[in-house]
Amino acid sequence: MRFLVKTRLCIFLLTLALFASSSSSGRESQTRPRAPFPFAYVQNDCGPADGPALTFRFTLKESKCGNYEEPFMVISIIENLPTFAPQDYPIRSGSMVLARRCLRPGQCEAVTSGILHLAKFSKGKIASGEYELHFRDGSIEKGSFDAVWCVMTLICR
Repeated sequence: MRFLVKTRLCIFLLTLALFASSSSSGRESQTRPRAPFPFAYVQNDCGPADGPALTFRFTLKESKCGNYEEPFMVISIIENLPTFAPQDYPIRSGSMVLARRCLRPGQCEAVTSGILHLAKFSKGKIASGEYELHFRDGSIEKGSFDAVWCVMTLICR
């Protein structure tokens, strides 16, 4: 009798475990992972040599344009600014795309490599796509975005 109860209990527990794992794996495949930096902003900017640039900011919290608090990431295109999409902007040493991640105030780290892919782009209207950024510590930040345009008046010299 005791053997029969143990056998039935084992079968019940195995069936329960199998059911739980199959139902959770189905949910995972249907759920898109949340981007680590879910809010995206884009604006005209001035590059390091004071020429025109286009800057994307990715934040954890919703922000007002021009007022971003850490943590955030920045990708700046400082040459060959986009006029159409799709278009890819590789990020590597010597490229005209600069990127960094700022996790705490005053503590930013440069990207070692990566890519910014613009799927849709219309200046002042729409900017969407994906990014993948690689850092010295081996970490990778990647996600997709639909950026909010921030209209600011700038004069680059």
